[in-house]
Amino acid sequence: MNQPLASRLRPRRMGLAIGILVTTLSVLTMSSLAFGVLLNQFDNKTALPCDQVPGTPQAFEGKEHIAYQGASHAPYKTMPPTSGPHSPRVVTPGIYRDPIPEELQVHILEHGHVLIQYGPDVSKADIERIERIGRQHPRDAVVAPYPPLGHGIAVTGWQRLQRFDTYDETAILDFVTKVANRYNHLWRDKATDCVTP
Repeated sequence: MNQPLASRLRPRRMGLAIGILVTTLSVLTMSSLAFGVLLNQFDNKTALPCDQVPGTPQAFEGKEHIAYQGASHAPYKTMPPTSGPHSPRVVTPGIYRDPIPEELQVHILEHGHVLIQYGPDVSKADIERIERIGRQHPRDAVVAPYPPLGHGIAVTGWQRLQRFDTYDETAILDFVTKVANRYNHLWRDKATDCVTP
């Protein structure tokens, strides 16, 4: 038995309405992304001058990928490393209870993140405080132990290093907020490596 014309057209109208809605949302989404990119072109944001960036600038050691985790490469000149050959894999920001291989550390930094690492002598209470900073900055910070450090705390960004013998919340937070995202595959917002020739 044939259905009435109106009931046969209902699914077509519904499909057409859904198609129009999806197309409209897609166009709006792409337009807002394009608008955001356009705004960034006219953004006059400028990075902090070198004398206001915490930590010590470190020489550029390259940024090439190694073939695989554990592949040989030139030794890093800083401890922890601040640039150089690195793994093609990357670690997302967060709290880690196991040490992160140096080749992964460098890739973390290349993505604009900051590493907060601590030596084996750091107290459990200070580790908890360091992890709290990591949780306060979930998009920017990676926290992990780093046994080769021996003692104290090291905070690194791309070509930037600061060491602490004891926990210093103000200075660590200052480093995280001022160094994260100065570099993300390239220097951003007119930032430079601050290394004087």
